[in-house]
Amino acid sequence: MAEKGHVIVPSSSLVPKEDPTVLFTTAGMQPMIPYLTGQDHPLGTRIADSQKCLRTDDIEEVGDNRHLTMFEMLGNWSLGDYFKEEMIGWTFEFLTHKKWLALDPKRLFVTVYKGSENANADEEAVVMWEKVFDEAGVSANVGTEYDFANLNAIGNYLYRITRRSGKDNWWGLPYKGPCGPCSEVYYLLDKHPVDFQESLFPNMTNDAIENFIENEIVEIWNNVFMQYEGEKTDKKEPKNLTPLAKNNIDTGAGFERLLTIVNKLESPFESDVLKPIVDVVKKYRTK
Repeated sequence: MAEKGHVIVPSSSLVPKEDPTVLFTTAGMQPMIPYLTGQDHPLGTRIADSQKCLRTDDIEEVGDNRHLTMFEMLGNWSLGDYFKEEMIGWTFEFLTHKKWLALDPKRLFVTVYKGSENANADEEAVVMWEKVFDEAGVSANVGTEYDFANLNAIGNYLYRITRRSGKDNWWGLPYKGPCGPCSEVYYLLDKHPVDFQESLFPNMTNDAIENFIENEIVEIWNNVFMQYEGEKTDKKEPKNLTPLAKNNIDTGAGFERLLTIVNKLESPFESDVLKPIVDVVKKYRTK
């Protein structure tokens, strides 16, 4: 992101100074909380980093093809500077351009916030994603989150752009703090054909399709459009929203997940970052 005018800063400590509600830094945004809520960052309005994180809330899933306990979160931050249009364009550029990761845009799927009684649907993001997919020559159908119990009745197994509830597409802290709609990017693993919906799904049960979408189309990027300060309801929808003085961007991309995707590996544990550790554990475990 230095090419886009960002200052690269080092990772903060795993023991957070800015958030007393957690023992460890669990998200890349925690060290940035003072600046996301109005304090000026000494290095400017465009910041990027690779933040070390330790997360235990999904520890039961560690060991699959995407979950880790400790990981690094790549992030870039706009502190009252650029907003949705620039970030969505740069996300697509970084993931698909030959200069960067060169991923196949036909393997990308995105989600956006579908709205609730307290916050509007993020239709701006829908229009912007349609534009970048169209420019890449990729058909981008849009729809509301799929109902696995009625897939055949819907006739559309998976949309290129899917509107989802706050459970998946509203980002905020467990307490009152900076928050906003988010837009996640998912990647269809290379071991599956691009036309998977036509070639694979007709022979699958609805449960098998749900399992496929959950495990074979992996989240690799999340853009949080921080426009508010607020909380979450029990259903993880926003409440008690007040506009932030400045709109901010909070981006998160798991470094180990990206390594897995780019190198066409089965899991992050096969990457050159983690495989040496796994090999040592295996060596001593067999003794």
